[in-house]
Amino acid sequence: MKLSTRLGIVIFTLGSCAMAAFLRFQEVRAPLDPAPYELFDTIQMQILALRAQHYQEAYLQASAQYMDTHGLDSFIETARGDCAVVRQALRWEFGPVKNDESTTLVDVRFFMPGGDSLSATYSVVHENRQWKIDHVGFGSVLQSRALPGIRL
Repeated sequence: MKLSTRLGIVIFTLGSCAMAAFLRFQEVRAPLDPAPYELFDTIQMQILALRAQHYQEAYLQASAQYMDTHGLDSFIETARGDCAVVRQALRWEFGPVKNDESTTLVDVRFFMPGGDSLSATYSVVHENRQWKIDHVGFGSVLQSRALPGIRL
């Protein structure tokens, strides 16, 4: 085999390896500005699963870090207690998306039958090419009588 042929094979192999490493690095990185609908879909799937009391399906929307620290039984207990307000809500609205270096925060407001509303902040992380919920923080209840204006 000629020296030029051997050199060509070595250069082609090294180039292929470098290209594969570059593409793999690009694949692992999370997008800097996620499309809001992707985040909303993830949160919506968990809300709908909680409302239907399909706790295992809702648990699948949680991040790997959350699953490592909380088992399914712990999640179900939390969902039945703290997330009861999610099951009671008549509707919910998504607010602004705030990007951080490692997580993305999404504000959600739940509207209750009596007119009260509750704010929640969902912390969402990018794992294995999909968005997962890492933490949910519930805010205070805003009572309907505290909202100014005429109600029809």
